[in-house]
Amino acid sequence: MTCQQTIPCLVLACLAGAVAVQAGQTALAKDLSKGGTVLLVGDSIFDCHDGDKRIEVVLRRLLQARDPELSWRISNEAHGGEYIGPREGNPRGVSSPLFTTESTGRFFEIVQRHPQADVVIVNYAANDSKVYPPGAFRQKLEMLAGQLKRVYPGAVFIFCTSMYLDPAHSAPYHIEESRVASFKDGDSRNDYLEPYNQEVRAFTAAHSYQLADTFRRLRIETQKGNWDMRLRADEGDPTLDPQHQGDMKWFDNIHPNDKGTETIAQELVEILLSLR
Repeated sequence: MTCQQTIPCLVLACLAGAVAVQAGQTALAKDLSKGGTVLLVGDSIFDCHDGDKRIEVVLRRLLQARDPELSWRISNEAHGGEYIGPREGNPRGVSSPLFTTESTGRFFEIVQRHPQADVVIVNYAANDSKVYPPGAFRQKLEMLAGQLKRVYPGAVFIFCTSMYLDPAHSAPYHIEESRVASFKDGDSRNDYLEPYNQEVRAFTAAHSYQLADTFRRLRIETQKGNWDMRLRADEGDPTLDPQHQGDMKWFDNIHPNDKGTETIAQELVEILLSLR
C-alpha cells in the first residue's frame, strides 16, 4: 500500500474511532426520560428544615406536579455548616469538611450509602467562603467533581450558586478574616459571596456541567418585590416583622424560608425536566 493510500485510511480510522468514543459516551449517559435517582450534597441551604419543608420533599412534590408519570428518588445528604475541604487553618462559623483529606471524610460515607445516582446536585459556597479564597474554592470544586465522576460515571452534575440577600433586608457583613481581597468590611454579603458564585459559573461552563444559578434566581424574584425568602434572626416569627422595622439584623439570616426553598427547588426542577 502506498503512502497516499495509507493517509486517507488512517484519517478514516481516526474518524471512526472518534465516532466510537462518542457513541460510548452517549451510551454511558444516564437516561432521565422516566425520572431517576437524585443525590443532594451541600451545606445548610439544603439542610435547614424538617419534614415536608425539606428541599428534597419540596423538589419531589414540584416534580410530581409537573409530570406525574416520572419517578424520582431523591436523597439529601447535605449537612449544616459543611464546606468541601480539606480543612485549611482554623476556620470559624463552620462545622466539618466533606473531605478531611482527598481520600478520607464524609464524602466516602455518602457514596457507600448511595452507590448509584443519575443526578448529583451540589450546593457549596457560603461556608467555603470562610475557609479559603475564591481561587482555592475553584480547586475544591475540581477535586469534588473528579471524585463524583469516578463514583458516578455518566451522571449529571448540577452545581448551585449561593443565597442572595435582599439589600433592603440585610445588615452590613462583617467577617473576622476575609478571604476575598476586594471585599471591604461592612459591604453586603452578596458582594462577599459573588466571587465564589463567579467561580461556580466559570467551573460549570468549562466542564459543561449544569448550573443552577440560585443566586440570580433569588435576586430576580427579589427585584420583582418578592423579597421575603429567608428566615428571620434565630428563626424568629415573621409576624413580628412590624416590631423590627429598621432592624436589619432581624432579616439577616442567610438561610431560605419555605418560599426561598421552593424558589431554589423550582430552579432545580426546570433543569431536571430539561434533561429528559
